[in-house]
Amino acid sequence: QLPELPSKTPFFNMNNPHHVDHRRQGLQQFLEKILQDALLLSDSRLHLFLQTQLSPEDMEACVSGQTKYSVADAIHKFASLNRRFPIEEEERKKGKKDADSDSE
Repeated sequence: QLPELPSKTPFFNMNNPHHVDHRRQGLQQFLEKILQDALLLSDSRLHLFLQTQLSPEDMEACVSGQTKYSVADAIHKFASLNRRFPIEEEERKKGKKDADSDSE
């Protein structure tokens, strides 16, 4: 039994800090409840949701063995593709551009 998701505000506005904060708090509480349930915490779908960017359909196919990759493979593949934090990636690209311009 999943905890209930926080209700959506019919007139939600991304530009309204109160709406955004209220929704964020509700989603945080939802996630905390899930992470405190041992049965839910052991579910492969949860791990795929938290650790990859697969669509729900692809997650379900992976969990049910309908893909050429396992749940662990999917998580490792995503982790290897995204092993850098965005700021590190920007700094790496900037350093490469600086080095290229110095060699000209």
